Amino acid sequence: MRDFKRQEWRGRLSELALRYQRVLAQQPENLQALLGMSLVAQASGQGKAALEVAAAAVASAPASLHAWVALGQALTAELRFDEAERAYARALRIDGADALVRLALGEMKTTCERAQEAIAEFRQALKRRPRWAVAHLGLGNALARLGRHGDALASYEKAMELAPRSPEAQFAAGFALAQLKRPREAERRYRRALFLRPDFAAAWLNLGVLLREQGRDFAAEAALERAVRLRPKLISAWLNLALVERERGQPAKAEKHLQRALAIDPARTETLIACCHLCAAQQDRAGAWTWLRRVRDLDAGCQEAHNMEGILLHEEGRFEEAVAAFEEAERLGHRVAASNRGNSLLELGRMEDALKAHGLAVQLDPQSAGSRYNLALTELRLGDWKKGWADYEARWNFREVHRRPRRFAQPRWQGGPLNGRRVLLHAEQGLGDTIQFCRYAVMVAARGGLPVLAVQEPVKRLMQSLAVVRGGAAQVVSLGAALSSTRAAFDCECPLMSLPAVFGTTLETVPWHGAYLGADMPEMAAKWRRFPACVGRPRIGLAWAGNPRYKADGQRSIALADMLPLLRSVETDWISLQKGEAAAQIAELDAQAPLRDGSSGDCDLAETAALVSTLDLVITTDTSIAHLAGAMGKPVWILLPHLADWRWMEGTEQTPWYPTARLFRQSQRGDWRGVMERVIVEAKEAGR
Repeated sequence: MRDFKRQEWRGRLSELALRYQRVLAQQPENLQALLGMSLVAQASGQGKAALEVAAAAVASAPASLHAWVALGQALTAELRFDEAERAYARALRIDGADALVRLALGEMKTTCERAQEAIAEFRQALKRRPRWAVAHLGLGNALARLGRHGDALASYEKAMELAPRSPEAQFAAGFALAQLKRPREAERRYRRALFLRPDFAAAWLNLGVLLREQGRDFAAEAALERAVRLRPKLISAWLNLALVERERGQPAKAEKHLQRALAIDPARTETLIACCHLCAAQQDRAGAWTWLRRVRDLDAGCQEAHNMEGILLHEEGRFEEAVAAFEEAERLGHRVAASNRGNSLLELGRMEDALKAHGLAVQLDPQSAGSRYNLALTELRLGDWKKGWADYEARWNFREVHRRPRRFAQPRWQGGPLNGRRVLLHAEQGLGDTIQFCRYAVMVAARGGLPVLAVQEPVKRLMQSLAVVRGGAAQVVSLGAALSSTRAAFDCECPLMSLPAVFGTTLETVPWHGAYLGADMPEMAAKWRRFPACVGRPRIGLAWAGNPRYKADGQRSIALADMLPLLRSVETDWISLQKGEAAAQIAELDAQAPLRDGSSGDCDLAETAALVSTLDLVITTDTSIAHLAGAMGKPVWILLPHLADWRWMEGTEQTPWYPTARLFRQSQRGDWRGVMERVIVEAKEAGR
């Protein structure tokens, strides 16, 4: 029997079916016609018809190896694996070394999750036919099922060498490359597969997923829409379209796509979990629990359902219960649940247990950027910076941190001699992060480079106060302009938050040679010196809220009302450094809580720095103001939640990043009152 290559038959199925029907009308037991009809029926998705015709072929020629293989293939397509294996066993009695039988057995065992056995079958087939592209492809598929994507890619490359126009081989290589985090090569393979077969719906789907993961939403949407046009019942494509819209902040559109998926199969757990995620993203906890219960009713052993249960419990602050749910998900084989469990353990203060959980998650799935990122944050939190900085690089593949990872034609600088080359040091997260890590520019200059600091507009003018910039050894540019500049603008690049890894920063070697930012604009400093002062009282700046778009802002920021006991208990010259919407809370204060608005109208942080330069102390939550005061060498008291950001570490009132800072931590989750009581005592003591 000829090798069946479905792509060569595509578009000719009706023609072939008519041809075989004419033969069978004259010769009902014609073996070749029966085998051909079985394959045509399989190719057109008529599983039962394929099975009936294959059974007729066996009845017509019980000594035909090809007839038994056709029956085995038809049974496999219907997921009747035990019967299929018996059919293949009959074929092996006819010829135990036949490559086609071994190939078919391998495909069946791959389908029914017996990949290790499948590998042996494919290798048997290749002993007989070493240049058989489809056997190399099958071997790669079995290896991929075991997570051996590097080995799978080698098999796919052999298949492509032998059959360069096989879209299946190109598609499979693209999948392996995507799993190996080689997205550019993966995209090229998917596009090659689509060039060879434009109606390859699965390739459009995988290309769409790949593009979405790179933050290329519009291109991803186009690819996914092409997939569902070709195969309207391709549920995974509808789910990914829903995910694109959810991440865009378009829940109504996301729900519409999910409804399409539900209409195809209302009992598919993957769709129900996606509905649960959508509700959770909209803070609809009741809706999320409703969808989750539907999943549990359908499949009590669904590992993703237990993981999702843990996520919902964690979001509700039920951390002990969340840990138990994640443990059950792990028991069922979920590879990311260990990392989620680690996050709940952190909230419970079980730091070492959390570190072990995150480490286990990375061990189970080394390619999981989210698991490695969580491990990095825990390592940094606990002071293992050598490992932590290296693992922190996973953030560039973790969509919750960088939805649209930056790509440059220029190479990443890894710390070698620069010999006058221009190095783009680009900001990547918040304003506080830029202030914290811009100090490394002088170290880059010391390596012989010209640092080009690409920063956000609110800190661009502030960066001019860096000594390395004032001395002409570094430049400051707008981040947006730098990212759209030509190749000639710089020679290599490095994110600001990767510089600690480049320089191998430890607790003992945090760069600090004194204040490195300041108010170097005399006219602005003079302006704030004219700001009316209360004679004989210290001047204290206050800030209470950070960027509300930050995921954990609800834990780190507070309302100004929570600071009223401090304002009423300590007689001082209180000046607000607060910016944004939270500054409007000043107008709600009564006369017993005097607080002057000093910064809500600032055009940037350079103007705020001028005011900070006139203050005796800054008290703030974990905001960019904390970093600004620390970088200026001003005394700053930083109020932190029970589980603070990783950079403030654990169990210490000091930080090597800012020697003039004191850290005031919640003793238990949500206890800002206790923090304020300690701050009031310390402020009164300092005022004596």
